[in-house]
Amino acid sequence: MKMDLKHIVAAIRHCGRVKALKQGKSFHSHLIKTGYSHNIYIACNLVSMYVDFTFLIDAYKLFDEMPVEKHRHLDHYGFCVYQKRKASRSNRTIYSDEGLVEEAVSLFDQMPDRNVVSWNTVIAGFAENGSSRALQFVCKMHREGIKLDKFTFPCALKTCSYAGFLVAGKQIHCYVLKSGLECSCFAVSALVDMYSNCNGLDDAIRLFDHYSGGTGSICDSIVLWNSMLSGALKVCINLLNVRLGTQVHALIVISGHELDYVVGSILVDLYAKLGNMKDAFELFHRLPKKDIVAWSGLLMGCTKMELNSLALSLFRDMVTSGAEVDQYMVSNVLKVCSSLASIGTGKQVHAFCIKRGYETEQVTITALIDMYSKCGEVEDGLVLFGCVADRDVVCWTGIIVGCAQNGRAMEALEIFRQMVQSGLKPNEVTYLGILDLVSTIAENLLANFPNDSSIYVMLSNAYGTLGMWDSLSQVREAAKKLGVKAAGTSWIEISS
Repeated sequence: MKMDLKHIVAAIRHCGRVKALKQGKSFHSHLIKTGYSHNIYIACNLVSMYVDFTFLIDAYKLFDEMPVEKHRHLDHYGFCVYQKRKASRSNRTIYSDEGLVEEAVSLFDQMPDRNVVSWNTVIAGFAENGSSRALQFVCKMHREGIKLDKFTFPCALKTCSYAGFLVAGKQIHCYVLKSGLECSCFAVSALVDMYSNCNGLDDAIRLFDHYSGGTGSICDSIVLWNSMLSGALKVCINLLNVRLGTQVHALIVISGHELDYVVGSILVDLYAKLGNMKDAFELFHRLPKKDIVAWSGLLMGCTKMELNSLALSLFRDMVTSGAEVDQYMVSNVLKVCSSLASIGTGKQVHAFCIKRGYETEQVTITALIDMYSKCGEVEDGLVLFGCVADRDVVCWTGIIVGCAQNGRAMEALEIFRQMVQSGLKPNEVTYLGILDLVSTIAENLLANFPNDSSIYVMLSNAYGTLGMWDSLSQVREAAKKLGVKAAGTSWIEISS
C-alpha cells in the first residue's frame, strides 16, 4: 500500500514532538523496509526527529548517510544543514558552533546551485555566532543576483547590532525600503534593535513611532514593543543611569511588558549592573520564563558585588534547571572560585567545562589557569597553558602572574621572555606583575648572593627585556665593580 508523503512527514514530526521514542524508531524501520527513507523530505524530518529525541549520534549518522552531493532540492539541503547545526547546539561536545558553521560553509561552497534558502542558512549560522562574516555573505548574495528576503535582513541587522556597525545598518535599512519589506514586523523590529544597540536611539524611536502608530500587525506586535523597550533599557545599562532606568521600568509596567521574558530579563540585568541585587532577584523570581540574559545578569551582578557564595549557589541552580550556560558565565564562576581559593569547586567547574565542550575556549582556559594559580595549584595551570595553541596576552599574563604569586619566579621570567619573543605586546597587568617580581627578586638575590656573577647576568637580561634602562645601568655598574661582564651585545669582524 502506497503511503502519502504528507502523512509520513506528519507522523515523523508528531513522534519527535511528543518524544515517542519507540514508535518513532519503529516507524523509521518500516520506512527503511519500504524504501521511503531515501526520500529527501523524509530523511530531513527523520534527522529532526532524532534531534528532538536528543539521540544526536543517530541524528548525525543519518545525516552523514544522506547523499548530499546528489541533492538538487536546495531548500531541503539547507534544512538539513540547519538540523545538523541544531544538533550541535544541543550537545556542545560534538562540535563548537563556529566549527560547525565552517563545515556548513564548506558544504555550501560545494553546491552546484544555491538559492535563497541555502544562502540564508549560512548567513543565519554566522549571525547566531556574532560573526561579521554574515555581512560578507549578504554582500556576496547580493552580487550573485539572489534577492535578499525577509529572513536575510534580520540576520544582517543582528550582526550590525552585535558589532556596532551603524553605517552598514543604515545601508541595509535603505535596502529594506527598496525591497518593500519596511512593513515586515521582523525587519522593523530588527531595525529598531540595531539602532538602539548602535547608539542611534533617536532613529529607533522614530521608527517605532512611525510603525507602532499605524495599522494592524506592526502596531500590535509584541516583537516590535520588545525591541523598543529592550533598546531603551540597554541605553540605561550602558549609561548606568539609575533615574532613567527607573523611568523606563515604570513605562514598561504601564505597557504591561514587565514580565515578558525578553524585556524582563534585560530589567534584571539592568538592576544587577546597577548593584541593586534585591530588586534584581525579586524581578528574576517573578519572571515566568528565565533566559540566559536574566541568569547571566544575576550571576555577574553577584560576582561584581562579591557575593561569592550566592554566585556559586545561583550557578548550581542554573545547571540543575537545565538553563543555557555559556563560556562567559563559566569564566565568571571560575573567578569566584579564584576569589574563594576553592579548588574543589573549581575542579567541579573544570569538569563541567569538559562535559560541555568549553575547555578549548580562550576565555575559559584563561579563567581556569587563573583559578588553579590562585588556588595554589600552579602546576595544573602550567599544564593547561602548555595545551593552548593560540595564546592571547591575557592568557600569557595569567600564567606569568600565577607563577610569580606561587614562588616560581624563574619560570615567570622565562615565560615572559617567550611572550616577548613571540611578538606579542605585554599589557599593563603583565608589566606590573613582572616589575613587582623583578624588584623582589633583585632585593632578595643581591642580599643573599652578593658575589654570584650569574645573578647580575640574570638581572641584566630581565631589565633589558623590560626596557628598564636605569635599573640595567645600575646592575651593570655593580657588576663591573665585582669584575663580572653583564650580558650585552658586541659586533665582531670575521675575515673570510
